[in-house]
Amino acid sequence: MVPTITDIRTERVKRRRVRTIYLDGECALTITEETYLRFGLSVGQALDAVQLHDIGLTDGIARAREQALRLLNYRMRTRKELEQRLRQKEWSDEIIAQVIKRLEESDLIDDKRFARLWVDERLRLKPVGLNLLRRELRSKGIDPDTAESVLKEYDDRDDEATRAYALLHHRYNQYAELPSPVARRRMTGFLARRGFDHGIIYHVVHRIFDDFKEPNV
Repeated sequence: MVPTITDIRTERVKRRRVRTIYLDGECALTITEETYLRFGLSVGQALDAVQLHDIGLTDGIARAREQALRLLNYRMRTRKELEQRLRQKEWSDEIIAQVIKRLEESDLIDDKRFARLWVDERLRLKPVGLNLLRRELRSKGIDPDTAESVLKEYDDRDDEATRAYALLHHRYNQYAELPSPVARRRMTGFLARRGFDHGIIYHVVHRIFDDFKEPNV
């Protein structure tokens, strides 16, 4: 037997009007006013399983999308970041997939644009190597192809060597009094942790030793 709406109660949740739907005397679901009006629900109306699923899905998508938009208003996020945050809110995979799809169609999620802005900002604030940026992008959920496509735009070895040199030059006094092998090892480790590749590290460390007086051996 198809259940019937026996009561519809209006409530306020965080200043928002919601409707609680009762089927055959039992609380079945709570939905937003917008969903209630969209489906034209009324006491005495019969709702089968398919209709109930559609109502719940529609309402869930609308509410999850609002939460996603609030997150995006705070700062730009990747697809993976939004998926994780919505999952923390305990939305179903079906609802999350629909929300993400609609946000991408509206150009509100764009992983390539996010990656480009991330790299621009990181390089503006602090000299780092592309290897570090690659790891950071992947930790944000940027897929490898997109990450490589963006990093290719910045793949100028002269620029990267310049960044590495500036970074090491600024810290040179920390190594100046060390024995030469120790200084080289620490410089190399420092640049490696900052994401520079071995070829650039080798070139820059040797350049530093050429430009400054050799540390005491």
